[in-house]
This record gives sequence, structure tokens and C-alpha cells, in this order.
Amino acid sequence: MTSEETSARSAPKGMRLGDRFCKDVAFTEGSIRQFASFVGDSNPFGRIIASGTQTFSMMLAAVPDYLAAWHPNVGLEASVKLLRPIRAGDSARIEWQVTDIADTPKLKGWIVTVSGRLLRSDGVVALTATSKSLVYWPKSHPDLAR
Repeated sequence: MTSEETSARSAPKGMRLGDRFCKDVAFTEGSIRQFASFVGDSNPFGRIIASGTQTFSMMLAAVPDYLAAWHPNVGLEASVKLLRPIRAGDSARIEWQVTDIADTPKLKGWIVTVSGRLLRSDGVVALTATSKSLVYWPKSHPDLAR
């Protein structure tokens, strides 16, 4: 097997363990109220904070943006730990890192695991998350040529 074939099997071309991607986001009072209305969150805390579903949704939205270079792909699973609130007016940075790439012949692709966090502008980590996606092999993959 050539080194090119080994590389084609081990990871999507151009993706490496440790790759990082990020996105800056803002949480306005209007966007928090609108999201809460859509999902039926009555915000029982007395002050305007973003729901966990909103912050997690924004985190997850960054993953397919990153994976768009390796399409087709599909999300498989995700988990979150909500650590601190996000208040109206907060800005934050979504940070993700590729932590595992598993060649999965049964699914004809790679399962890509990313771990991330949402970091408020004051330096506090508001949530951490993990996501797994399936990135399908390209038509040129050695196992599809058989």
C-alpha cells in the first residue's frame, strides 16, 4: 500500500487530528427572546439568559460549516455540559478541535469527533460539547474502487 493510499484511508484529505476551528457569536436580548419563544422556554430565572438549547444549537451549527469542505457528511450524535449562563449582551467564541478520526468501512466513511467549548468574552467557559459526524469517502477512495 502506498503512503497516498494509507493517507486516503486514515482521514479526509486536508483534515488532521488537532485541527481547530472557531466562530464568534453574539447573544442579543432580541435573539434570546425570539429563540425562547420558538422553543417555548419561559426563562424562569428573572433576567434574560440564553437557553441551553440556544447556546448548544449555535455551537453545533459551527460543525457542518467546518465540515462543508468534506461533503457529503451527516451529524451522528452530540452531547453538552452547560456550565455557566450566557446573558443578553454577551459575546462569545465557539471553539472546536478535531479529536478523533476513525475510518469506518461499514459506513463508507470516517467518523470525525470534535470537542469544543463556548468561551464568553470575560474568559469564562459557558459550555463544553462533543460532536460526531460521518464524512463519506470520496468517489476516489481506494475501497470504493473495488
